[in-house]
Amino acid sequence: MKKIKMSCTTCPNSCELLATVENDQVVAVEGNLCKRGVTFAESEYRCPVRVLTSTMILDTGAKAVMVPVRSAKPIPKAAMQDAMQAISKTHLHHAVKMGEALIKNVADTGVDIVASKTVLM
Repeated sequence: MKKIKMSCTTCPNSCELLATVENDQVVAVEGNLCKRGVTFAESEYRCPVRVLTSTMILDTGAKAVMVPVRSAKPIPKAAMQDAMQAISKTHLHHAVKMGEALIKNVADTGVDIVASKTVLM
């Protein structure tokens, strides 16, 4: 049996959770003020996910502009490095619209990288 500390991010309470794991299963969760904490702890133990935020280069010809981007949905933490490599290798050469998919299915996660801001050339 092992105990794992984690901070819940599903609501403004930001509960400090203590998950008890036995036989690779979460068997108890302490510290949650709402029932979403239990679901979060189970999910965080099995496959932790995060929204990835970064920037991409938009080459306007005269100068390079940084475009803020993010994953459209949370992606597994294990795929973050591969996703960041894909983002760093991609340079844009056209105006972008907020929400536009700039990289589809980044790192084979099924999630797109989208523009967080409209940037005109």
